[in-house]
Amino acid sequence: MRPTPALTLAGAVVLALTALTAGVLHPGWVRSLDWQVHLWVEAHLRDELVQVIFTVAAWPGQRGVVLVPLLAVALLAARRRRSARPLLVTVGMLAGVAFSVWLFKVGVGRVAPGAGRDAVHAGGLSYPSGHAVNALVCWALVLEFVASLGHRVARVLSVRRRRTITALLALATGTGMTALDYHWLSDTIAGWLIGVLILGGVLTIDPVGPGRTSANLRPSVPQSPGRPAPSG
Repeated sequence: MRPTPALTLAGAVVLALTALTAGVLHPGWVRSLDWQVHLWVEAHLRDELVQVIFTVAAWPGQRGVVLVPLLAVALLAARRRRSARPLLVTVGMLAGVAFSVWLFKVGVGRVAPGAGRDAVHAGGLSYPSGHAVNALVCWALVLEFVASLGHRVARVLSVRRRRTITALLALATGTGMTALDYHWLSDTIAGWLIGVLILGGVLTIDPVGPGRTSANLRPSVPQSPGRPAPSG
């Protein structure tokens, strides 16, 4: 039995995350690249206006920013479907994000770039970037719930558009956190990888449930009326 494309992608992401984590735990090219990016950021991105721009770019990953719209649309989707499934999936997703990020942060213990040194198992909480995970998973779920609220909305927010918007928000957040020197580059990449794994699991179980509105459903083709039965 051949693995499905989803399983193949998940396996590739797990391997990439494992290799990246190993590269962070042991001195080598990953941490060397992180340090070079950190030095470049310190040298070129300290202008006040630049800092403001990247701060705004990182906002989508802040839990306080995304939590309100996420819970609001989850509630709307639950009421429309008359099902607690969207709320249960949301709570489960938030718990999964918090636990997985915490597990990595405590296990790696990496200090942030602002400390002026790169050390692991040192009580730090830099790896991975929770903002990067939040931006990828939470906003993707927001868009899934919004698209389920009606056919017109679903047509506007097609699957491709939802994925594109999610990718742009995640990219902006990760870039902002790295450019502000709050996270090492590998912290951000690890956050994206963890986000992809969690989001894949959430989409697999279908956060909206049966009866959802989909932009990809083909319009029904009217059937030709049958011939009238002959009279007499």
